Amino acid sequence: MTDLFAGLDIGGQSIKGIVVDAGGVVAAEASRATPASSGAKAVLAAVSEVVRELSEVGRLKSVGVGTPGGVDPQGVIVGMAANIKGWYGTELGREISSMASGIPCGVRNDGNIATYAEWAVRGGRTKNLLFLGLGTGIGGGYVEDGRILGGRDDRAPEVGHFIIEPRGRHCACGVEGCSEAYASGPSVGRIAAALARGEDARLGSIGIAAAEALLGRRATERDYTSFIEGSALAARAQAGESINAREVYEAFASGDKLGVFADAIMIESLARTTATALAFLAPDLVVFGGGVIKGAPHIPVKVASLVPNLVYRDAWISCGFERAMLSHKAGLLGAAWYGAAQAAGKDFALGLAAAAVDRA
Repeated sequence: MTDLFAGLDIGGQSIKGIVVDAGGVVAAEASRATPASSGAKAVLAAVSEVVRELSEVGRLKSVGVGTPGGVDPQGVIVGMAANIKGWYGTELGREISSMASGIPCGVRNDGNIATYAEWAVRGGRTKNLLFLGLGTGIGGGYVEDGRILGGRDDRAPEVGHFIIEPRGRHCACGVEGCSEAYASGPSVGRIAAALARGEDARLGSIGIAAAEALLGRRATERDYTSFIEGSALAARAQAGESINAREVYEAFASGDKLGVFADAIMIESLARTTATALAFLAPDLVVFGGGVIKGAPHIPVKVASLVPNLVYRDAWISCGFERAMLSHKAGLLGAAWYGAAQAAGKDFALGLAAAAVDRA
C-alpha cells in the first residue's frame, strides 16, 4: 500500500484536512467548522473528527499542521491566536500525534506553512522566498532552501507589523503605523470610507505619496478631495454603507477615483513593507497571495515599480515579484508537503508538489 501523508489547516472559521499519497494524488479531504469561541478542548474535538475521517483511507505516515499563533519546537501554542479562544498553551503536536496513532506531527504557524507551499510548488527553483498574504490581516513567511525560518516561536517574519508610518493608523496589535493598518483587506475599505466622510484617516506620508503618484505633482492632504468628488464609492460610504476590499477593487476596476486612490495607498504601503523585508531578508522572490490579491492582480508589478525608490539597489535588482500559484488550498497542501518533508525528506516533498502541478 502506498504511503499516505496528511495535512491540517486550522483556522478561526474552519478546520480542513487532506491526505496525499506517494504519487501526489489527493486521497481524501475532510473539514469541520471551528468552534473557536468554545475553547481549545472543543476545537481539539473537531480536529480529532477530521483526523479520524482522514485516517479511514489508510495508515498515515506523517501529518503536517498549520495553526494560528506562535508555535514552539514541541508543537505547543505559545503566541497569541486571537481567533481561537484559549488556544495559548495547547500541546497541539502531542494531541494530534496521539489522534493519529503516534505518527510524526510537524506543527508550524499557518503563514509559514503557506509560504512553504509556495516554495515547494515552484520545485525548489527559488532558494529564498518571501510570502505576503493579504487578507483580514497581513501574514508572511520566509523559506530558505526548504527551511522555514520562523524565528522564536515561529512568529517571524511579522510583515504585517512593520511600522511604515510612525504614529499613524491604530493597529489591532496596539501599535500605531503597522502595515496591516494600511494594506489589509479591512483596512483598505476603512480608509476609503474615512476619506469619503471627511474623517482623519491618519495617512501621513503614505497618503501624500499615493496622491503625488496619481497627480504627477506635489500634493497635500487638501488634494484628497479631488479623489472624492464624483466617486460612486464615496457616495456609498457617505450614505452610511460599510466598504470592504472587494468593493474598493470593483470601484478601482471601473475607474472610480476613490477606488483608484485607495489602491494607490495600498500599493505605497506594500512597497514600504516589501522594501523593509528586502533589506532585512534578501529574498530571490517575493510572492503576494491571500484573498485581496484575487481582486488586485496588478499588485506585484506595481509594488515592484516603487521598491527601487525605497531600498538599496542590490536588495531588489535580482529579486522577482509574483502572485501566488496556489489559492485557498495553500495551507492544506503546504501542511501535507511539510509533514512529508519531515518524514521522507525535502526532495520527496518537492516531488509531491511537482505532481500536484502536473495535475493542475
